[in-house]
Amino acid sequence: MDVKTRSSCGAKMEREEERMELKRGAWTVEEDFKLINYVSIHGEGRWNSLATCAGLKRRGKSCRLRWLNYLSPDVRRGNITLEEQLLILQLHTRWGNRWSKIAQHLPGRTDNEIKNYWRSRVQKHAKQLKCDVNSKQFQDTLRYQWMPRLIQRIGAPLPPSSSSDSIGNQVSSLTDFTDYYNHGDDTDFSFLQHQFNFN
Repeated sequence: MDVKTRSSCGAKMEREEERMELKRGAWTVEEDFKLINYVSIHGEGRWNSLATCAGLKRRGKSCRLRWLNYLSPDVRRGNITLEEQLLILQLHTRWGNRWSKIAQHLPGRTDNEIKNYWRSRVQKHAKQLKCDVNSKQFQDTLRYQWMPRLIQRIGAPLPPSSSSDSIGNQVSSLTDFTDYYNHGDDTDFSFLQHQFNFN
């Protein structure tokens, strides 16, 4: 966005901010279209002025999150793959809930998407097992049951990749603890309750 457009829009923003009531809740197709068009012409950044200049009755933070988490062409669509699940588990054991840092290793995935995966899948299984997600028992469950199963479903052991930053290469480093393969689907954790006595 050029300087002249930003300065004229800034005065407009101050006047309109007092008059308009900000919208909350779900975004409409029209709002998405306005945001996409504005960002494609003027670029990302200065989200508060962008919201007003684009004619959106939203806060700048809402526009930024909508763009970064849903509308940006860099966002990868679809379910998280088995390889990505495995990498998330590995990186979480190393860095904990540092979602942005984990997202840097998963091109096209947002920190919000990774956090949602963790909370909807992993924490749900911890609750089913009646243990804390940060407990040693659950960490052992991840390391010796869940991760090896994912590796098995992927078709591990994976050959080393020629690219050091590829997901396949990062996942292949997990084969250190794949001696404990089990059978079945990774979403069935009932056998773990018996094996680790989570009652």
